[in-house]
Amino acid sequence: MNNRKKYLAVVNPISGTSSKDEILPYLAEEYSHNNERLYICFSQKENDAALLAKEAVCNNFEAVIAVGGDGTINEIAKELYNTPVKLGIIPKGSGNGLARALGIPLNDTQKAAEIIHRAHVSALDTSFANGLPFFCTFGVGFDAAITKRYAEATRRGIFSYVKSVVEEYITYDSEQYQITADGNTFECKAMLITCANINQYGSNTYIAPGAKPNDGLLDLVILSPVSPLQAPQLAVQLFTKKVEKNTLIESLQCKEITIKRKHDGLVQLDGETLSMGSSIQISIAPQSLQVYTPPQFTE
Repeated sequence: MNNRKKYLAVVNPISGTSSKDEILPYLAEEYSHNNERLYICFSQKENDAALLAKEAVCNNFEAVIAVGGDGTINEIAKELYNTPVKLGIIPKGSGNGLARALGIPLNDTQKAAEIIHRAHVSALDTSFANGLPFFCTFGVGFDAAITKRYAEATRRGIFSYVKSVVEEYITYDSEQYQITADGNTFECKAMLITCANINQYGSNTYIAPGAKPNDGLLDLVILSPVSPLQAPQLAVQLFTKKVEKNTLIESLQCKEITIKRKHDGLVQLDGETLSMGSSIQISIAPQSLQVYTPPQFTE
């Protein structure tokens, strides 16, 4: 009995737009074998998922399964990196950036559960912004502003996200930054700066089409100020994986980044907004997080 493998599923009941009710029967079926034991917990407030994941690490669990969006995944994964405990993902958020990047089904809970149970593991990178882990994207400028506006919206989904973008764009002023990328320093005026560990923000909005979550590199994307005439073309390119063809976009791959701005302000970290100082240090720990992925995920 004591040799049973232990799994913890952490369900965020308020993430995304869909119900989580159908998830529990699928999980119970997948982990009904004699040598496995599944525990299910519901997060009630911010940081609950992190505390549950930390306890799972201390008690030698085999894996923690995140049932939610990229914010829930971040809370759990930041306790799992550099440990043998694996991360499972059942995407139930509004953007689901990491699940999309890994090829995990968004609308088939049973298949997502089967991917976890088949135990094909890939090692993904963990990135840090002033010491805070992120696994999808980190951004300043317009990136952070629309994330905050979207978080305050009464409805979730792609249409609400587009509405947030348009409303923020009308009044947004670009800022001046100093950036150091792998030792090379330059200054620029930018609408947004994104450090991407995966190819998209979520909802198939591709800010860094070539980014890979396991190559030991971050894709640094800098967007110059965008005029009203330029905005429609940029929007189309974001959703068609062609944003790197836009002349307003500059992108490069690097391991260490410093972003300096004139004052403290908002940032977005895996889709969550928070305040951070005027100087931001970005780094990466290659292949430090063990994640269940589909076999076809490119190693």
